[in-house]
Amino acid sequence: MNILFVIEQDFEFNTGGVQIVTERLINLFHKMEHNLVLVSLSSTDLDLSLDFHNDFKIPYYKISKGNEFLKLQKLILKYQINLFINQVGYDPNVSKLLFKVSRNKAKIINCLHINPLNFYDNHEFLTSKFLNDNGLKAFDNKLVHKFILYYHVVKQRKELGYIVKNTNAFVMLSERFKEELYQLVPDVKKFDHKIYGINNPFEVPDLDISTIKKKNVILYVGRLEISQKRVDLLLEIWDKLHRVLPDWQFWVVGHGSEEENMKNFCLKHQMNRVKFFGKQNPDEYYKQAKIFHLTSAFEGFGNVLVEAQSFGCVPVMFNSYSAAQDIVLNQETGILIEPFNIDVYVQETLDLIADKDRLKRYVENAIIHSHNYSYSVTYEKWVNVFSQLN
Repeated sequence: MNILFVIEQDFEFNTGGVQIVTERLINLFHKMEHNLVLVSLSSTDLDLSLDFHNDFKIPYYKISKGNEFLKLQKLILKYQINLFINQVGYDPNVSKLLFKVSRNKAKIINCLHINPLNFYDNHEFLTSKFLNDNGLKAFDNKLVHKFILYYHVVKQRKELGYIVKNTNAFVMLSERFKEELYQLVPDVKKFDHKIYGINNPFEVPDLDISTIKKKNVILYVGRLEISQKRVDLLLEIWDKLHRVLPDWQFWVVGHGSEEENMKNFCLKHQMNRVKFFGKQNPDEYYKQAKIFHLTSAFEGFGNVLVEAQSFGCVPVMFNSYSAAQDIVLNQETGILIEPFNIDVYVQETLDLIADKDRLKRYVENAIIHSHNYSYSVTYEKWVNVFSQLN
């Protein structure tokens, strides 16, 4: 199959969830001998070649606004494209462009990389934060919250309804997200036959956990921001833990707008066993850490959760989006906490640390569970979608 991937931003390796997933899918589909092209709808026009870790190269095109239609038409003909995988699957304008370009010459799969109810479930916090951050605190009230939520629901029903109706397949990151989608946009339930849940793929490491020396470390990997990742809660939790865990450290791998605020919080509260490593390949940190903390209000999938488990780093997280229950098996491979109860989060972490046999069992279970997201298992799900395109 000749597949053209569409992304919104310039492509960079290991940068952002959508780019990482796109990179993994390109690797996966290349191994299965598909022909691949990548297009980013960016600000400049460039024809490039992407070198995937010295293993293979694929054509890569940057297309600026105004040139998309003609350029994509030419690419369809040049590479005989018969499938678009649209990684900007929530944007009706990108979808309209692809529907127009394709004219049924190529099938289109639209991908949604966030859980459908991400704003619906968190609108009060997100709306308050937006209003306060923009000097509009006077408008931070229930009436404004209701109006913004109403506008969001109407907009999503119109846009997602149009996209799902007209695309050949609509892929989300979990089967559980179907019910979220149907709650938000009830009319699309009649298109259930072309709506799928497919997890992100992972190259699971060949790991003998008995040979790895684990340290008394709790780890966080991800963007340092509040709206989605809730890193403010992350430090509130550690503030309580560091007082009763004198021989444990907290490691932070990632960067973002809250980094300086987090460092200042640590100084203010005399938390001298917190280490900030910046943006790094997290594999070595997963190997060394015993426990992984995630405090996100919502996620598309949560790549870090599978990565952590594959290295025997046990997740403790808020049960804040429906797919969390698939990725982390509560009381088997990790712990799910009712959002956003910090005291329970702290106590569950302490109980896990105190019970070494339980922690060891979770480590073993987590490594086994991570294989459910391997390249080979994930590819079979994509094959099912390909076979039913119409």
